Amino acid sequence: MDYVPCSKRQFPFKINFVSFFASYLRWLRHLSERLGHQNTLSIWENSFSDYDDQLLMRILSSGWQNGEPDDTIQLEAEAEALIEEFFPPSGSALSRAEVRNILEETPPIKQMKQLFSTHTIEKESTTYEALHLRFDGLACLAESLIDRVGKQGELIVYDLLREERLAASQGNTGCVEDFIKYFTSESDTPNLFTAGLEMEVISKSEREAVVFVRECEWARYFQERHPRVGYLMACSTDEAAYKAFNPRLRLQRTETIMEGSDKCDFRVYAIDDKLK
Repeated sequence: MDYVPCSKRQFPFKINFVSFFASYLRWLRHLSERLGHQNTLSIWENSFSDYDDQLLMRILSSGWQNGEPDDTIQLEAEAEALIEEFFPPSGSALSRAEVRNILEETPPIKQMKQLFSTHTIEKESTTYEALHLRFDGLACLAESLIDRVGKQGELIVYDLLREERLAASQGNTGCVEDFIKYFTSESDTPNLFTAGLEMEVISKSEREAVVFVRECEWARYFQERHPRVGYLMACSTDEAAYKAFNPRLRLQRTETIMEGSDKCDFRVYAIDDKLK
C-alpha cells in the first residue's frame, strides 16, 4: 500500500452539538469556580470578541451530512440536561438561559447552529480540520486565561484538560498487557488520533513499549494555530490518562515534535505493585 502522509489522511468525523456543549460547560463552570463569575465572563468575551476565522468557515462550508432529524429532539433534551447538571437552578450565578446564550455565541457552536439543521453532522475529515473544530475555541480560552492570570491560568487549564480527558475515558480500565498491546498496534479504523500520527514501534514486551512518533498532525496544528498552548492542550495529560487506565503505568518522554524535536519518544512501562 502506498504511503499517505498524515496531512492527507481522512477519517469519518462525526460530531454532535452535545459533545461541544459538555466541553464548554465544563470550562465555564470550572473557570467560574476558580476565578468568579465576572472574571470568567470577561475572559470568555475577550477570547471571542474579534473571532473571525476563515478556516472554520471553510471546514464547515462543504461535505457535511446531517444526522437523522429525530436525533435532534433527543440531543436537545440532553443539552438541556447537561446545562442543569453543570449549572443547577439553586446556587448558580448564571441562569440556564444565560448559560445557553453564552454557549450558543461560542465558536464553533455558533457557526454550526447557523449552518446545520440537525444536532449531528459527519464528514470525511483530516485530523487538522477535526482538531480545529475540537480545540480552536478552547485554545483561545486557554490563551486568554493565561494572559489574564499567568501561571495560575496554565494550572487551571491543565486541571480542566485532565478532568475532561478522564471523563471521556468513562472509567475505561484494564491490565498493563492490554494497554501495551493497544498502544503498539495499528488501528484498522482511522480516527482523530491514529490518522494524525505516524508511529514506529522500537521495542515492546508485555510490560514495556518504546514508540517513536515520526509525524504528528496535532503538533503541526498547534504550532501553526496556537503555539503557546500546544504542549499544554495536546500532550500534558498523557501520563494521567495512562495511569487512569492502570495505576501501574508510567510514561517517560524526553522530546516531542510539539516542542520542536524531530520525534516524540514514548516509553510506556509498568512499575511493581508495591511502588504504586
